[in-house]
Amino acid sequence: MRKALTLICLTLLASFSALALPLALRPAVAQAATPTTAELRLVAAINRVRVGHDLPKLRCRSPLLVAARAHARDLSERELLSHTSENGWSVSRRARYFGYTTSGCTYWTVGENLARVVKGSPADSARVIVRLWMGSSAHRAVLLAARLRDIGVGIRVGADGMRYFTVDLGRRVL
Repeated sequence: MRKALTLICLTLLASFSALALPLALRPAVAQAATPTTAELRLVAAINRVRVGHDLPKLRCRSPLLVAARAHARDLSERELLSHTSENGWSVSRRARYFGYTTSGCTYWTVGENLARVVKGSPADSARVIVRLWMGSSAHRAVLLAARLRDIGVGIRVGADGMRYFTVDLGRRVL
């Protein structure tokens, strides 16, 4: 009985620990987030490409910005690229958690592009990263999806000397 109770307690503790990273960031959603200069450069580079393909410009949205920043931080701390957060969350789960909700929507969708480059290298610029994404059919499809209208960007430098980029895109139709 004692072993079973200990196992249940450890399972609950592990479940709560998996949620600790996003819970620590949740209060940031209550305030409007403002993109940094570097984040705005990446949005502008993406929008130049979209306008060149007769698509509407993406608009920065605080919930996507906070979600993208949280994921960039998670990736930089784990020193890897993955669309899945350390706690197992997908981009759609992160977006909803940080306030890009499905509530009251007749249509809701999200997409995500990631990049990791050596800080200070020739590839460490918004234009080059967008060019690299455009060279990949999967990444290009996300950037040029006409259905996507909102964006959030997170950029974080890891202890490994790499710069991690997360771009979360979405659309909510009420």
